[in-house]
Amino acid sequence: MSIPQQNRRGVEISGRVYDAVSTPVARAAVTLVDTSGKQTGRATTDDTGHFRFTAPNPGGYVLITSAPGHQPDAATVTVGGSPVRLEITLRSSAGLRGVVRAATTGVPIMGAAVTLTDDRGDVVDSRLSGPGGEYAFASLAPGTYVLAAGASGYRPAAVAVVTAETGTAQQDVELADGAAIRGSVRVPDEPRPTVSVSLLDDAGQVVRTGFADEHGHYAFHDLDPGTYTVVATSYSPSRDVVRVDHGERTRHDVQLV
Repeated sequence: MSIPQQNRRGVEISGRVYDAVSTPVARAAVTLVDTSGKQTGRATTDDTGHFRFTAPNPGGYVLITSAPGHQPDAATVTVGGSPVRLEITLRSSAGLRGVVRAATTGVPIMGAAVTLTDDRGDVVDSRLSGPGGEYAFASLAPGTYVLAAGASGYRPAAVAVVTAETGTAQQDVELADGAAIRGSVRVPDEPRPTVSVSLLDDAGQVVRTGFADEHGHYAFHDLDPGTYTVVATSYSPSRDVVRVDHGERTRHDVQLV
């Protein structure tokens, strides 16, 4: 059975990819899929934005085009007996960047967890801030997002941000210092026994618990302002009331007898 000459050679599809201001887009991926979703052709644009490949047969296809920093595009292509020439325009995608800093000192915070969620609450992307507290999200669709950041020893913060059709939005995040209670537990005997240290709120509910280390030191970080009760247990329990204010570092030692 002979195969028609047209089907053996395929039908050429070529064209050029531009951005919104008619600048050629290099290294854009152009993919052709058939009605079942199977890839039938693929090319990458050159420095002038040109691409070329062949469709295996006449018919209906979907052409998918994507490039870094741009929003992807999908278009229906009908292939007949003649070569197809296309002009494709990609819109630039929005971006978001900024710096995570300590609110009281302005010092950049390295390793802060930065999370971006959309208006439905779904996580879009997340990353850790860099050595200078910097973070960046690229290739975002325009819209409203919630940007949240948190780091050890600081109160987490969240802000609403809006990205436009193009360009990179700037949003810095300041994290307030969390209050802390730290100190040591002294015991009369050696070797030192295991000492449990708990923190109770005004209602008597346990909000934190831990153990003193081999030197008797303990610490509770990132606390809300208020009055707490420190309970250390090994021999007879010790219970002391401690008051902390916003961002305050409070030392409280415990003597077990």
